[in-house]
Amino acid sequence: MRIVGKGADEEARRKGIDQAANGNGASVVAIAGTLKHHMNVQHNLCSALEALADKLPADVRNDDCLALARSVYPIVHRSHVFEEQTLFPFLKAQCADVPDLGDTLDRLHGEHWEDEAFAEEVHHELVAFAADRSQINVEKLSYMLRGFFVGLRRHLAFEREHLLPMVEALEDGR
Repeated sequence: MRIVGKGADEEARRKGIDQAANGNGASVVAIAGTLKHHMNVQHNLCSALEALADKLPADVRNDDCLALARSVYPIVHRSHVFEEQTLFPFLKAQCADVPDLGDTLDRLHGEHWEDEAFAEEVHHELVAFAADRSQINVEKLSYMLRGFFVGLRRHLAFEREHLLPMVEALEDGR
């Protein structure tokens, strides 16, 4: 199961991130585009986790379960690294006059810690389920998966409604 593909556009996207992170002529387009990319990948992850939770226990293939287990933490972590190292400093520099922006970014930073810890727990439970289904409480696993993807979707919705428009407004020169 692949959640996101890689290819030539991945290299161009990475170059844009590196430029944005290093301040070497970074364009707002690279930041907005990269933010949208991470949001889409995380949305796809949430959809895959929801589909798995809906199929529990009998209709889940071990290889699908393990693929999700292997991808959940790296996807969330990569998104957070981009936000913490590129997006947040960019917004702080470009939108210093926005009231409560610092508090908002601090809150999102805290949510990143929580989401990554939760992603690690999801990883371990999915691996344990694939290894020996008889040892896992399926209702607990389903509840855990739903708690994770609902929380992640809520986080993404906030960023899509509040941070992305700020970056796009800068992109448009407003």
